[in-house]
Amino acid sequence: MGNFNLYWDDIHRKYNSTYDDWLNKYTKLFRKDFKFVELGCGRAYCSNYLISEGFSDVIATDFSSEVLKMVQEENKDLQTMLFDMTGGLPFGDNSVDVVIADLCLHYFDSEMTKYIIKEISRVLKKDGYLLVRVNSTKEVQKKNNLEKIEHNFYFEGNIYKRYFDEEDCYYYFKDFKVYYLQESVMDRYDNPKVLWELCLRKN
Repeated sequence: MGNFNLYWDDIHRKYNSTYDDWLNKYTKLFRKDFKFVELGCGRAYCSNYLISEGFSDVIATDFSSEVLKMVQEENKDLQTMLFDMTGGLPFGDNSVDVVIADLCLHYFDSEMTKYIIKEISRVLKKDGYLLVRVNSTKEVQKKNNLEKIEHNFYFEGNIYKRYFDEEDCYYYFKDFKVYYLQESVMDRYDNPKVLWELCLRKN
């Protein structure tokens, strides 16, 4: 994972983005005493939004110590945790009300993707929420010189990426109840990005 860590450290040092309001429509589902965990938080835009909305039990997590230093400098009130999802989630069974995974679950092969999602299910309470955004397969059409590793999973020269179609969304999240599933275009970055957004609930 060393080169992967360095890749993301470099990205976070060079790139700054903004929160694009995607969680706003879900906050009415949540109580103020809910425990939130944001996976692969990057600059923690989602966690900072939740804090601004009055949710206090929020943990922003990432495997990049570099980005977590930035997060702590920008918001000293936000709790952070350093770990790599591929080694499991360091939370107890049925201990979290909401997990947010914004653009962080599409970097793994099929078996690791299923393992991480199983870990998310383990730590979520019954009826807990999982809010997800992942790359759409429509993004593949914009790429050149991709090395295909397995179905909808590619090596892009510096990084591995998975791209989801609708069937993949139902396949990987089959143990959850799907409340919302929508393909849309996000304009948060320099170029529009096609993605799938899901609101799921643990059965």
